[in-house]
Amino acid sequence: LASCCWVACVTGCIILSSCTIAVWKMRLLIPILMLASAVESARILSVFPISGKSHHGLFQAVLKALAARGHHIVNYSPYKLDKPMANYTDVVMENIQPPDKNMTREMLEMFMNLPSIGMPIFLWMGIDLSAQTFSDKKIKELIESNEQFDLVIIEALFTQEAFLGFGHKFKAPVICLQPFNSFSVVNKAAGNPLSISYIPDMAFSSSDHMSFFERFCNTISIFSSLIFYYTIYTPKVDVMLKENFKDPTMPPVSDLIYNISLFMTNGHPYVHYAQPYTPNMIPIGGIHLSKEKKPLPADMKKFIDDAKDGVIYFSLGSVVPDHVLGEEFFDMFTKAFQKLPQRVLWKTGWKHESLPNNVKTANWMPQQDILAHPNVVLFMTHGGIFGQHEAIHAGVPVVCIPIFGDQTLNAKFYEERGIGVKIPFQTLSEETIISTVNKVVSNSKYKENMERLSKIYHDRPKSAADSLVYWVEYVLRHGGAHHLRPASANMPWYQLYLLDVVAALLLIAAVIVIVVYIVLRKILRLFRGKTKPMSSNKKKKN
Repeated sequence: LASCCWVACVTGCIILSSCTIAVWKMRLLIPILMLASAVESARILSVFPISGKSHHGLFQAVLKALAARGHHIVNYSPYKLDKPMANYTDVVMENIQPPDKNMTREMLEMFMNLPSIGMPIFLWMGIDLSAQTFSDKKIKELIESNEQFDLVIIEALFTQEAFLGFGHKFKAPVICLQPFNSFSVVNKAAGNPLSISYIPDMAFSSSDHMSFFERFCNTISIFSSLIFYYTIYTPKVDVMLKENFKDPTMPPVSDLIYNISLFMTNGHPYVHYAQPYTPNMIPIGGIHLSKEKKPLPADMKKFIDDAKDGVIYFSLGSVVPDHVLGEEFFDMFTKAFQKLPQRVLWKTGWKHESLPNNVKTANWMPQQDILAHPNVVLFMTHGGIFGQHEAIHAGVPVVCIPIFGDQTLNAKFYEERGIGVKIPFQTLSEETIISTVNKVVSNSKYKENMERLSKIYHDRPKSAADSLVYWVEYVLRHGGAHHLRPASANMPWYQLYLLDVVAALLLIAAVIVIVVYIVLRKILRLFRGKTKPMSSNKKKKN
């Protein structure tokens, strides 16, 4: 009986101990499960109505990465996913025209001839496009709805500041997603250093080693953009916010910009010049790159495989439509390509009755998969940021024909790093095309430099998608990330650049100089006063 009691006692203790451990495990597990549930069930609104199709490749990559984590995405844009996802809702804004639909030859020439006023022109275009967006029936329904969202993601600081009003309406933190690397307006809003002396602004074609004249021009470019942005452009946005949201509590757009939790840029330390980032700036460049190598179409694969002298891939992106470039443009390239030993894959919708045997065209081509083919020896591009990531990722040297925007800056980067050569659009000719292509293909340094840079590009602590997901969920966990924002984001410019301190030091120095001058002057007067009587006495004795 005693032994039975002892066994029962031990068994009871074990059961009690197990129950206690289980209770403590549950106590520890419940908050974790609650936290995970809170993050995983997040409902995210994204509004991307304006940018070109290539930019939406970035936006969709971001949203798909978040949807894959279990977040519920509601995306307002002119483009929908090719393959629908269960927790991803596309609200297609059918009356929004992509930028290439409105592009004209006159607009193209204006952008090329006046690159320094590119930012003001884009901002004025943004006002019109934002007004067009607010006239969309689905956007009006969203403004009037009682829906709830945990987070809002928009391309806030590139002509779309008015959509920051959705963050205020839904009482949700806002993440700004930029299709470019950081530039002056983004840096100012985030409190990030402008680094004017060595980081060229987006519309300014220079490297990170600038001459005095280049630094002077970069300074003028950056400060004129900021002055225009905050004194002329943002008041227009304030009017638009009041007219469309009809919310008396809606703060001015400057406050909405200040309350952005994170700035995610399409940057990468090895695709741009090295520069500082404040904690609220997260570079996720390369997130649009596909992890899977997809097989090429059979005819395209054979065309590349059978090229004994290699293949040149040529694409000028999606912003400038073929009809704007003109017949002469295509004839010039056709004649140049005909004289090259390489085969040419040319992404264009232009139709020609008699293409050379070494040229193959198509309205759409799988760019990443083409560049990944070992037989591709050169990428001819307009210098868009997405193509820049893809070329460096694949290790393919570049001939760059910049047209407008950040493309001239990217072209300068190719030359500065020795991975490509630029042909100014205005100097295009059959001869310059042939000579530049031969220069890059025949000189092994371009390929070697690009392969070296590609190796560095791939060496990163975590993928862009993992970084994105972590920081988005960080914002969700903490209800925003304003604690990451430096005080510099809201400091007066004269304090930020210590101009008040410099003025005080100059004043102190001036006071010291004046005091020293007065003291010395008095000493000299005293000295002269003593010497004069002595000299007069000597004269009397004589």
